[in-house]
Amino acid sequence: MKPPHLLTHIPDPDAEPYTPDPRSAWRVKLAFRVDFTNGGHVEGEDFLLDIPGRDLSTERAAEILVSSMNLLRAGPVTIRSMHIVRRGEHDDL
Repeated sequence: MKPPHLLTHIPDPDAEPYTPDPRSAWRVKLAFRVDFTNGGHVEGEDFLLDIPGRDLSTERAAEILVSSMNLLRAGPVTIRSMHIVRRGEHDDL
């Protein structure tokens, strides 16, 4: 899934924490920007996270991204691109 335009979400602080599963057949590949509530930001390209299946909303992608990186003061998360891929169908071998 590739967002048709930039999508920005405020991650739910009470969202279920991300737990990686290296046995998962599916991964999400993200390009993103996370702005911090106390200033500054972090950006990433081709960031891979294990996911349990082929379906993932951009809202949940923002939540698992923040959780996986343990970003305590995360504010808005902008998803620039998002692709669901099968493990092994990308350049992380």
